[in-house]
Amino acid sequence: MARAKAAAAKRLPKKPTVEELYFRSDSAYLCLVLNRRTRFIRVVDFRAGALPAKRLYIQSVATQENVEKVITLVEKDEVSSWTRVGFVREGTIPGFYKRSDGHLCGCVIGDKTASIEVTDASAKLTERTINAAKKAAPDIPDKIKGVSVRPATEKDALSARDAAWRKNPAFGSFDMFGRDAQRIYYDTSLRRSKTNYISAEFQDCFGHALIEVLRLPTTENEMLAIIEGLRTLSENLQERGIVATFAFAPNDNVEISTAFVAAGYRKTGLLAQGILDTDGGRKDAILWTHKFVDALAAEYE
Repeated sequence: MARAKAAAAKRLPKKPTVEELYFRSDSAYLCLVLNRRTRFIRVVDFRAGALPAKRLYIQSVATQENVEKVITLVEKDEVSSWTRVGFVREGTIPGFYKRSDGHLCGCVIGDKTASIEVTDASAKLTERTINAAKKAAPDIPDKIKGVSVRPATEKDALSARDAAWRKNPAFGSFDMFGRDAQRIYYDTSLRRSKTNYISAEFQDCFGHALIEVLRLPTTENEMLAIIEGLRTLSENLQERGIVATFAFAPNDNVEISTAFVAAGYRKTGLLAQGILDTDGGRKDAILWTHKFVDALAAEYE
C-alpha cells in the first residue's frame, strides 16, 4: 500500500515553484503570487475595499500551501482597508509607483486571526544591526579595488541558485516577485572570495526594482564584492529610468546591512518573519530602499 501511494505521488504533476492564483467575485478581484520555495505570498489587489472574503481566500491558500508570510504593496489610501482585515503596516518604498510611494502591509499566517508583529526585542536588535552598519560603512571607499562585477546570464545565475538551495535555504531566490517583470543578473567577486550573484527584477511601467543577493557574505571580501555589485546594478537601473529599488534582508546580519548602507540604501520598514532563514525557519527582515533622485527628476524634464 505504501509503495502504491508513493508511486501515485510520483505520477502527480509537480506544482510550479511560483504560481499566480486569482480570486474574483462581484466585489473583489486579486492575484496571489505564491512562492512555494520561500513560503511567501504577494497579493496584487485590482479592486480596493476591505472585504473579509479577501482575508478568507488568502488564509485558505496560505494554510494549504504552508505559507507563513503574506504581503501587499498599495497606495496610502488603501492601507486602512488592509489593516481592517488583519494586516499590519510594515514599511514604505519611496517612489514605488514613480510619483508616489508604495506602502507595504504584511501578515504572518498563524492560528490566531491577528497577525504576529515585530517584538520589542527584535526592534532593538534591528537598531543595533543598523548602527553597526552605519559605523562601518563610512570606511568603505567609493571605488573598491580588485572587485570583478560582470553581467551574468540567467542560466549561470539560476544554476548557482539551484546549487545553493539544494544544501540549505539561501538568501536570494531569484524568483518572480511582480507580474510581467524583467530581470538582469551580475556576478561579483573579490580576489579569492567565492563568486556571488546579484539580480534585479524591474518593471519599467512603475519604475521600481527588487534587488536580490544570492548568498549572504561570510567574509569581508565577500561583503565588499556585494557592495560594488550593488553600486554597479544601481548605475544600470538608473540608465534604464528606474526610480526606486528595494530589498529585504535579515535584521541580525551586520555584513549585508553594511553592504546596503554603503550602496546608498536606508531602512524604511521591518517585516515580522519576513524572510526564510538558512535553517528553514523564518526571521524578521529589514526593508532596505534606495530612491534615485536624478532618475525621478528626469521624468519631469
